[in-house]
Amino acid sequence: MIKNRQGITLMELMIVVMVAALLAAAATPWILGTIESYRVRSAAWEVAGDLRLARQRAVSTQVRHRFCISNCDSPVPTGGYLLERQGTPWTVDLVRADLPNGVAVLPTTLTDGKLTFEAKGGVSGALGCIDVTNATEGYTIKTAISGRVRVDKGACP
Repeated sequence: MIKNRQGITLMELMIVVMVAALLAAAATPWILGTIESYRVRSAAWEVAGDLRLARQRAVSTQVRHRFCISNCDSPVPTGGYLLERQGTPWTVDLVRADLPNGVAVLPTTLTDGKLTFEAKGGVSGALGCIDVTNATEGYTIKTAISGRVRVDKGACP
């Protein structure tokens, strides 16, 4: 006579755990790649937001503001950047040093690592192109002469 079984055997439990472990191991590279992709994308949008902030402050205060990665009047944190307003010397409004690990902000076509917004909102000098990259991919942030900021996937030309 067959008795009514309740519960699971140790062998069945081990099989379920092994299948779950194999699925997790197979999904791990994809998950890590996705996390890195989101990190660099969010960093690119954060940089673009800070560029827009510098432009908005220049227009609202009628004082030139600049986005500065290198050759600034104040020390720049490693892997970060500054937002400064014009004065003698330039005054720091914002210090950004909290970008995710492995994300780099590169002043690809910025003159001396700076991008200056005029009081009318336009950009003085050359057009700005900033690369935000990590080991997996990169984004480019382009600033038009009008001051418009755009984020695209890929690298600066």
